[in-house]
Amino acid sequence: MYSLFPIFRKLMLLTGLVLSGCASIVSGRFEEIHVTTYCDSQRVAASCQLSNENGQWFLNAPGSINIQKGFGDLVLFCRSDYFEPHLMRIASETNLSSFGNILLGAGAGALVDVNNGSGFDYPNDIRFVVKSCGIPKSTLDYFIE
Repeated sequence: MYSLFPIFRKLMLLTGLVLSGCASIVSGRFEEIHVTTYCDSQRVAASCQLSNENGQWFLNAPGSINIQKGFGDLVLFCRSDYFEPHLMRIASETNLSSFGNILLGAGAGALVDVNNGSGFDYPNDIRFVVKSCGIPKSTLDYFIE
């Protein structure tokens, strides 16, 4: 009697290989992040640097930028004429494509997605809120002299 098991096994192996790195294919390694900076509830302009283990990017807020996704926190450092420099950490979250890799690709694709960051997402809209607003001391010193 002819068995379909060897064919089925090869088909499953091929499917696993094709779906390896699925988040890399489905959601990509990059994502657009929009940053808006506030002093309390007042929207203000700021210069910001975003960084994670895959690089660093610069942005004038409010504004948007494409960054490479990562496993680690996204560090957001902003300075403005309205507040002292502040730092914020934003945790990445595992996206749904990674779970598909674990189930279908026997984990091989998940390893690819962890290494290149595509298995994770940051929030697309980041509100950078500083409570202690006003003219920074360094700016005041400039006006006094």
